[in-house]
Amino acid sequence: MANNWPAGIEHVVVLMMENRSFDHLLGDYTSINPACNGIDRKAPSTNPLKLANGNSTVITQASEFPENYSLWAPPPPLPPALPPSNSEGFDLGHEFDNVEKQLGVSFKTSPAIPKLDGFAQDAYEKARKGLTVYKTWSQSMAQRAMNYIPFGATPADDTLPAIQGLARNFTVCDRWFSSVPGPTWPNRFFAMLGSCNGHLLMPSTGTVLAGIKSLIAQFGGESIFSLLRNNGHDARIYSDGAVPLAALVKGGLQHLGIEDFKSDVAADKLPELSWIEPSYGLLNGKLGPNVSHHPPEDLRFGDQFVGEVFNALSAIPAVWNKTLFVLLYDEHGGFHDHVVPPTCVATGSTVDVEWKNPFTRLGVRVPAILASPWLKPGLIPWTGNVQAQHYDHTSLLAFLCDHFKLPRSALGPRVIAAQHFGNAPIWRAAPNATAAPKLAATVVPSRVGLPLIESELATQSRQVVDSATGYLDGLDPEQIWRNSAQWVNGFLGNRNRTLPDPGQDARTPAAPSADSLEAKLRRLQDLMVTAQGQTVPAVTAPASKALVEPGSDVAPARLRVLCLSGVGFSRAIDGRGSIDANWQEQWRTLIRTQLAQNGRLIDDQDIDFLSFDDQLEGGPDFAQITRGLAMLSADARGKADENFGSWGLPVNQMLRVTVGAIVQWIEDADLRSRLTQHLLAKIEAFDPQIIFAQGLGSLIGYDALRRSVAKKGSALKRIDGRVFVSFGSPIALPLVMREVWGGRVLRLSESGRGIRRWFHLYNPNDGLLTRPVTSPDSARVDLQTEFTLPLRDDLLDLNHAAQAYLSSPTSQTGLWPQLARDVVVARALEVPAFLSRSGQRKRRALVVGINDYPDPSARLDGCINDTYLISRMLQESGYDAGDIRLLHDARATRANFVERLEWLVEGARAGDERVLFYSGHGTQLPVYSSSGEADCMDETLVLHDFDWDDGSTHFTDKLFRQFYSHLPFDPDGHGAKLTVMFDCCYAGGMTRGNGRVRGITPPSDIRHRMLRWDPYAGDWDRRVYAVDSDRRDFSEQDNKTRGLTRTRTTQGAATGLRPEKKAQLLRQGKLYGHHGPYMPLMLYAARENEKANEYEVGSNSYGAFTYALVEQLRKLHQENATLGFDQLIERVGSVLSARSLGQTPEIVGPNGVRAADCPWRISGLGR
Repeated sequence: MANNWPAGIEHVVVLMMENRSFDHLLGDYTSINPACNGIDRKAPSTNPLKLANGNSTVITQASEFPENYSLWAPPPPLPPALPPSNSEGFDLGHEFDNVEKQLGVSFKTSPAIPKLDGFAQDAYEKARKGLTVYKTWSQSMAQRAMNYIPFGATPADDTLPAIQGLARNFTVCDRWFSSVPGPTWPNRFFAMLGSCNGHLLMPSTGTVLAGIKSLIAQFGGESIFSLLRNNGHDARIYSDGAVPLAALVKGGLQHLGIEDFKSDVAADKLPELSWIEPSYGLLNGKLGPNVSHHPPEDLRFGDQFVGEVFNALSAIPAVWNKTLFVLLYDEHGGFHDHVVPPTCVATGSTVDVEWKNPFTRLGVRVPAILASPWLKPGLIPWTGNVQAQHYDHTSLLAFLCDHFKLPRSALGPRVIAAQHFGNAPIWRAAPNATAAPKLAATVVPSRVGLPLIESELATQSRQVVDSATGYLDGLDPEQIWRNSAQWVNGFLGNRNRTLPDPGQDARTPAAPSADSLEAKLRRLQDLMVTAQGQTVPAVTAPASKALVEPGSDVAPARLRVLCLSGVGFSRAIDGRGSIDANWQEQWRTLIRTQLAQNGRLIDDQDIDFLSFDDQLEGGPDFAQITRGLAMLSADARGKADENFGSWGLPVNQMLRVTVGAIVQWIEDADLRSRLTQHLLAKIEAFDPQIIFAQGLGSLIGYDALRRSVAKKGSALKRIDGRVFVSFGSPIALPLVMREVWGGRVLRLSESGRGIRRWFHLYNPNDGLLTRPVTSPDSARVDLQTEFTLPLRDDLLDLNHAAQAYLSSPTSQTGLWPQLARDVVVARALEVPAFLSRSGQRKRRALVVGINDYPDPSARLDGCINDTYLISRMLQESGYDAGDIRLLHDARATRANFVERLEWLVEGARAGDERVLFYSGHGTQLPVYSSSGEADCMDETLVLHDFDWDDGSTHFTDKLFRQFYSHLPFDPDGHGAKLTVMFDCCYAGGMTRGNGRVRGITPPSDIRHRMLRWDPYAGDWDRRVYAVDSDRRDFSEQDNKTRGLTRTRTTQGAATGLRPEKKAQLLRQGKLYGHHGPYMPLMLYAARENEKANEYEVGSNSYGAFTYALVEQLRKLHQENATLGFDQLIERVGSVLSARSLGQTPEIVGPNGVRAADCPWRISGLGR
């Protein structure tokens, strides 16, 4: 142990609950361990109480009865009796003014020692004011503020088996205080930021604007999340509710659900810091459970949640043995505690409340339990001057900083001065070999009959998000604040809880959509992070917190440029030179001249080149050169300039070696690793601010830089602040994507660190295997540098020349002025944030239907009906109507479809839901090989402007995968959730009975390419095509031998971007930090060679598949049941088979996603 605590702790899991004091929740731990400074049952604490009638009494601490574990007036009766329908939920006071009264001290005038005699009085007065029907219960609320939860005589008798079980088995701290005498928000900010930046007032009627501005201001400060990520660690927020409070701090932009936490534990993928927030009881599509321990909800529901989290964590020994679990409470919530809060280091001199010496005293003591196999059970011991020893929420931050080697100074003076439990004598030399105890299940009470209400914190969270976005849109935040609460209260006031299952959520289908509030939160987050920007330490003082703003004059003396050539193997072969001998001097002259024209002078010695001929050893072999030429020939199809005449492609030795070297690099993984190390060593030695890379050099550059980003830590630090310029590049070539990158081109930065700007220059006329990069990246600048150069007698470059790329008009205006900036020289560029054009939405859907095709013989009847059916289904499943876009008939052109697809996938994050539904015709297209033969088939959607002879009207899989392959992907379903439904077929169309088939027959000349003459049968038969790695086999097969779910390499399957061997994909994912290209869940109306029919229901027509799908969802809703997608499609297939329609639906996608429950619901069909 380098410190007192073990280095073997790799994960810290923090669960912060709500609003309970130590005396209230853990004070009776004294009955387990008499050394605890808790409840003295023989001499309990008291508070005086003056009643409204003028009489006085004394309220004495007492043991709480389980039926009073909630704060309702009157308390819920024991079943089967039901509570009054007008029961009132109550919350004790915990704003700054309330705490001041409870402590019995005036912070406004005197720093006197608190007397702790005002808890009962404050609770009584708040109840008298807040209760409207049951004011007679006000004195009872005063008693409740003083009461404590008893431990059982044995563990089996504990009424809160999770929290009390943790206390019995692990380490309890009886001197952990909230960080400030105030409410939830500032205390949680202290726990995440080390300060609340002078803001104690939360938004409330009359102070909404000031409160909203103070909350937004918190986003500018460093947080433990951003600090960890900026230093090469990972931190994730897991929330059981829709709006975690951590969402409003820097680094808290994305959050996952509790099921994601459980999955990450099971897969041993926990980050260094897991920050867990409970659900606060928010109306968000449905009324979520309040498991936070925030009143008025019964404590047992929160205890059940604590047990759920801990049991999931401790059930995996490999994870548990390297984990510390911290259970905390943000503040006391108005409940009594008898220990005087100590004084502390101030975090600032300004505050928005009347406080003579602000932030010099901690808040009320709160429960804190540490659990780990590395911990000794019992109390944290205190020795010497106990009053000088204490922890608060900044102690957690201090421990995290010390454990993960982060600077405490980044989080302020309180964290710098904080004591923490890492230095307490509570640690074992080795983890406990005994298995962690499984906490007993908590018996929860019935909620039946209680009014539906949000917790006060949940309502406030809603009001904050609504009012903040309203303020940003120029609306009156005060009015929005009032409306936000009044509407919800009015809505819930007309409903009662009638849940047979106490753990079941109260569904309120007419409630505001779950997507609406989260969309506002995401928009607020995006605007704040864009406004705040990335602050970057100066290169000259990497340990300093001084910030460099874009455009500031902080340039060091020299700009250095490293160049990676595109030809690679440059030695002569068979006596013939393979490269222009003067290329290095040409590059130097061009770079020096362009920079000088933009005001930046650079010496020749500051431009260096990476030589990698020795790494290529003998260069490409004959087979590699041959394969390279085959790739080049295939890539040349469609090129139309003088370099690509109809007579063929000119080839010389330089071209042979160039394409061969690229193939050599693709095929040799060891070579790629050697080149990566070679380049990184050069970067470290030469320290360039700018890296130019062409062709093969761009592959080597991207490879090394992306590996560094995936590796994080010191590897990421090595490339931080630099600029990468790629041109004439095959980085996005499908073969490279599949064989090397694993299907993804990812960004070269992470959390604001790494390559700060990537300029990618693309010439569509370049003949050397180049492609544009289409994946989203706010740090990448894509420049189309289009040029066509005549062939030279001495040099064949196929529009690939570096000089042409770097001196093009586009580069003159879009590249060189940026490279000459001071912030580039200082390595102080910021990584820009994406600002969504249409707002961040958790759910989006694009629903397309085409009945009215231009050709009357191709027209359909039921496609428009399908779209309305799907839209209704999605809206009943939680989608906002505004988040569903329909595209019909003549408006469903390829251009409009592509534009709306961009909207569909824009900004999609892990956990977001996207749906694409298409109802119309589909067809097949012959695809030509480099030899000019039709060697396989592509499937395409037949959009309204489809033309057989115009490729710009076709929508094939190759085009489709550009829109989805970059989405966040996890094979277990924890990435983005894109579901695609195609109610069409590709086998050719015809009329069947009164219905229509959703496929069109190609013209006879195109159809001829799909057929062959069979001399044995004396008839035309379908051609048997070879299976290509990028397409699928369209030959006739025995459908009886194929299962319902199989690998179908068709629209949306992305197989062209994935290596064939799973082991290779896993290696690629580990190397580059991903799980491969995104794989959507695909639902097909029919198999590849079957027809997709229309189905008549009365006088209305629908797609047979769509109608059967919705029909089965309606039945599941009536049965209150769910099915996995696999099972659902199997049921749909049975229905279609029973109707003798001759079509078998198929499902394609990752196993975990197919097995997951279908989230869609619909209450009935109707019209």
